[in-house]
Amino acid sequence: METFFYEPFGIKVVDDAVYVTCKDRIVRLHDIDKNGEADFYESFSADTDVSFFFHAFNFDLQTDSQGNFYYAKGGHDSDFALPGAVIKISPDGSKQSVYCTGFRVPNGMGSLPDGRLTSSDNQGQWVPASKISLLRENGFYGWVPTCNGKDKWSADGGKIDTAKVIPPKTFDQPIIWMPQEFDNSAGGQLWVDDPRWGPLSGRLLHTSFGKGWMSYLMTQEIENTMQAAIIRLPFDFRTGIMRGRVNPKDGQVYASGLQGWNGEGRIGLLDQGLQRLRYTGKPILMISDCRVESDSLRIHFNFAVDAKSAGDIASYVAKQWNYRWQASYGSEMYSPTTGRIGAEAMDIATVSVAADRKSIRLHVPNLKPVDQVHLIVKIKAQDGTPFEEEVYWTIHQIPK
Repeated sequence: METFFYEPFGIKVVDDAVYVTCKDRIVRLHDIDKNGEADFYESFSADTDVSFFFHAFNFDLQTDSQGNFYYAKGGHDSDFALPGAVIKISPDGSKQSVYCTGFRVPNGMGSLPDGRLTSSDNQGQWVPASKISLLRENGFYGWVPTCNGKDKWSADGGKIDTAKVIPPKTFDQPIIWMPQEFDNSAGGQLWVDDPRWGPLSGRLLHTSFGKGWMSYLMTQEIENTMQAAIIRLPFDFRTGIMRGRVNPKDGQVYASGLQGWNGEGRIGLLDQGLQRLRYTGKPILMISDCRVESDSLRIHFNFAVDAKSAGDIASYVAKQWNYRWQASYGSEMYSPTTGRIGAEAMDIATVSVAADRKSIRLHVPNLKPVDQVHLIVKIKAQDGTPFEEEVYWTIHQIPK
């Protein structure tokens, strides 16, 4: 007998049992005759809030340390009773509850080693730019179903009077904002902690459906607020990638995805694919950490830098801008100083190189929180090898 899933967008293996997120339920697969193929599809947790609208999917599947399951429901172009929410399912599948809300198209989640969950979201109405957020119970993440006008969609099949919806004054800020040129359609996250994956192990990775790229985050937590810098890995996947997992057999990262609607995405992506990104054992030059200091940006490297090039202020170009949270689609870049449209140069006054030559300090007078920093680094390693990298950074807190 041939069985089909209803638009599956997530998978999780728990105690050797395979769970799949579908639009109408979580399905648990059983291999009764132990031949390596599923022969019984159990409805583990039914979802009665089903939408047929565009973007209306149940995205991803994650678990916490207590065994609860989580998936995210799309908000934009849906007629869910509660659009744009992360749903929590008890370990036995018997109970459902709303964990947090405010998502437009949360096509991918992740989990940190301490069990905290992450989710992406994609630029659009009430989402100024693509982003990755750290989730908390009862959190609100910015998407407000208030699009108005002729022929415009409305949430819950039109039952919500969008003209009367009053948005909150604020929302939970993301770990990182990402402009369209970096990620026009965000996927999910995965934590890699297998040493067989080399120097990139021990990091949170992020996948891009639109660009077919994988990136790594460098997080910093200050006064219970998490912020991050993000760098794209130098690999073009053959297709857009949405889900990544570490294979416990070989410790390497496998990513799956597809190609569909992709405005402003990378051209030429294949319709579907499963690819492995493996560590070859060869050395790699990389930025290993990015830290905000009281008046500086500290960049760490996994190699010794050339003191002359690394100490030259001309080796660094930095711009910064803010976004505006608004009902219209996305946001322009706004000057943090004037509030006018356009990014502005970040004032790097001096550069200093650490004694071990494995970090540099960019002194920025009057360093302030900003939605987006774009930093380009062009230096040399101590042996003369050219090194160039591009960093996107979100700064919420400045340490005292």
